[in-house]
Amino acid sequence: MDKFQKLLMGLAIFGTALLSAAMLLPALDITGLFLLYLVIAFLTVPTYIFKTVFKLDCFYIITLVKTKRFIGFIGKISKCRLWDILADLGLVIGFGAIAVDCLYGRRFSKGKRILVALASSAILFALFLGFFIGFFVSPEAEVFPVLILFSASFAIGGIMLFALVSLAWQAFDIFSKILIGKTPCPGVVPIIPGVQMPNVPSFFTPPLSVWGAFLIILVVHEFSHGALMKRCKLKIKSVGIALFGLLPIGAFVEPDENELKRLPERQQLRVYAIGPASNIYSMAVFIALIALASYAFAPMLNESIESMERAIELDSVVISNVLEDYDLCGNTIEVPAQGVIEKGWILKSYNGIELKTLHDLRVAFSMPGRNVSMVFLTSDGLVEKTLERNSRGEIGIQSELVYAEGKGPSQEYRGTVFWLSNVGTFLYWLLLLSLAVAMINFVPMDPFDGGKIAKIIFLPYFGFLGMGKQDTEKFIGRLFLWIVAGLLFLNALPLVL
Repeated sequence: MDKFQKLLMGLAIFGTALLSAAMLLPALDITGLFLLYLVIAFLTVPTYIFKTVFKLDCFYIITLVKTKRFIGFIGKISKCRLWDILADLGLVIGFGAIAVDCLYGRRFSKGKRILVALASSAILFALFLGFFIGFFVSPEAEVFPVLILFSASFAIGGIMLFALVSLAWQAFDIFSKILIGKTPCPGVVPIIPGVQMPNVPSFFTPPLSVWGAFLIILVVHEFSHGALMKRCKLKIKSVGIALFGLLPIGAFVEPDENELKRLPERQQLRVYAIGPASNIYSMAVFIALIALASYAFAPMLNESIESMERAIELDSVVISNVLEDYDLCGNTIEVPAQGVIEKGWILKSYNGIELKTLHDLRVAFSMPGRNVSMVFLTSDGLVEKTLERNSRGEIGIQSELVYAEGKGPSQEYRGTVFWLSNVGTFLYWLLLLSLAVAMINFVPMDPFDGGKIAKIIFLPYFGFLGMGKQDTEKFIGRLFLWIVAGLLFLNALPLVL
């Protein structure tokens, strides 16, 4: 009996014990254990079928579905020289000025090499800082000094060092909040679509449909690795996906590892760097496609939605709940409406717009501005309130819409909104997960691409140790393993608190 069969037998015994407990002790609440049993069964039974019926490679509850079908396609897309340029650029994105020094600086004299390092650092610093100022952060914002630190880390070590500094910053924040008795959010969390993790806000739980986005990201990542392997004349044994039960959790392109290690260092770096770099590039492609689709279809779609919303008349907008101050990731979020607005009040106007139709409501609530002016109908007559949004842009009220008789939302409108909401959610997670996969794969720890890159790119800097190449590579791997593992442990602490 192999290990997997023993696991199944244990599952059967555990299930029998649960069933017996439920029958003999009806007052005993075993719901949690029963759900755990169902999850384990959902993961193990399909894997057993894959192993025994389809003869696939299985490692406990991980199944590797291999094929040679797409190797020819990878060979065709690999013929463009642009792959080499994208891989080198990806290495710079991943490892910053350190990568520039590796690719170009080492061929110069010491003085010129320092100038190249300083110039590349300055350019990368300006690009990173300019990007965030342009899109996310005002120079007057409180977080601007932190942004300077992150920009400097990106300039020196690319996404690799930026990720490590971010983890260290978050670890400090988590530890300091734990010491004073607060409950912080984890800095790292496994993203499992449909599953909310402990101490993670519900809005950060991806829906089940995100499995499709995850699979797209992994295919882009692995096929890019494959394209560079083909350009380096490496043999690809197979391509495929990894299944966790029935759920896709990974994709892979299987090279000949011995051939890969015999490649020149420049080519090895390209093979490793193009995977996470492709996820960065694909984000730009996705954004461009979204912008193009918005430009082409948004005017017509907006006109149609606006027309339907103008036909949806509101009888009243009733305040159904007023939130209280709450804790989010160890920070107290104050609710402006608490003690000011009362449940049951009827909202008549918002930011000067009288709420007669659903279109009025959408326009009023989407208006920018720190302050919000509202007029309510109460038991004492009309009451006007002006509140300042909190740090999350909230007022802290929830409302219930009462539609005029016969003037509620049509099925066409509900269907359109549902479709747009799901597409928007899918695209949001597609972009977010693309960035997450790129960042985690540039982390300098095995088995990630960044761990393999680090052993090559940092090797000359550790020559002072006087060790052989293999021993130095092992030292680099262990050094970053302890650093990254320690940071990941501290960042994951809130998951178990």
